Amino acid sequence: MAKRDYYEVLGVPRDAGDDEIKKAHRKLARQYHPDMNKNSAAATEKFKEVQEAYDVLSDSQKRRNYDQFGHAGVGAGATGPGGGPGVDGDPFEAFRQARTRGGRQWRSGDPNVTVEDLEAGGFSDLFDQMFGAGGGAAGRAGGRSGPRSRRAPAARGSDVEHAVTLTFAQSARGTTLPQQITRDGRLETLEIKIPPGVKDGSRIRIKGRGMQSTGEPGDLYIITKVHPHRFFRREDMDVILDVPISVYEALTGTKIDVPTLDGPVTLTIPPGSSSGAKLRIRGRGIERGGERGDQFVILKIILPREISEADRDVVRSLSEKYPVDARADVEW
Repeated sequence: MAKRDYYEVLGVPRDAGDDEIKKAHRKLARQYHPDMNKNSAAATEKFKEVQEAYDVLSDSQKRRNYDQFGHAGVGAGATGPGGGPGVDGDPFEAFRQARTRGGRQWRSGDPNVTVEDLEAGGFSDLFDQMFGAGGGAAGRAGGRSGPRSRRAPAARGSDVEHAVTLTFAQSARGTTLPQQITRDGRLETLEIKIPPGVKDGSRIRIKGRGMQSTGEPGDLYIITKVHPHRFFRREDMDVILDVPISVYEALTGTKIDVPTLDGPVTLTIPPGSSSGAKLRIRGRGIERGGERGDQFVILKIILPREISEADRDVVRSLSEKYPVDARADVEW
């Protein structure tokens, strides 16, 4: 079957810039990745096609050859991660090794462990472009006859990806998990250290724990999935907790015990607190890089469902005695 035009595969115009090509690849790679489409042969083929198109269009030299000569200019054997690009031209050209990765990076205390937070879109930049190495050469030089070979560079081992599921507390404070991971056809049990502060979709790169090859080994990538908490939620480095209080507690003030990731603390509610007020508990937020965010308690005032008419008269008298313009600050 004839190959589709690479620009058509990625859905970009022929004058598309590098950023536009990269963005289109990210979207399609997420859509068709085998991990997201289990047991779908069609999605797997689509994924390979997307990877092949990106391999060519993201490389300036390959793209120029493709624009000039079509598929014949770049060879018919390009593959996605883990494979090597086909060479249908210069027999002396050695295969390159390239990697494409996005997102913000930060390093844990282990120099071999790097954590990458992927930006909006969850699994963007999840797929490294892996190429093999090869290419022998024979030639003559200096007027002397006879074959002369050039040794190909050693091939780097493929990377390995492994997903783990974490609780909210494990992602915030870090943990160590025993995991069974398949490498080089063998099932291994590894103690995986999860640094504190990872997010849903973070990638933890463990250098040198991927597939073996004739050159340096690949890396192991741990992809984190964080379960939502029953009552905590995360905003950057801070933890947010909604706390209901009665209207009487809000009027007169009180002290209540509230949960944190490190155990309960006693919180003082000032008299006259309004619903939606944010109270800070310092140092009880997300830990990351030796620093901690804060926990914010957001007050939710609960009113009595029913009161008598006599009590309503008392409330009316209080409103006249202590008037409040509740909408003084709204623009409408």
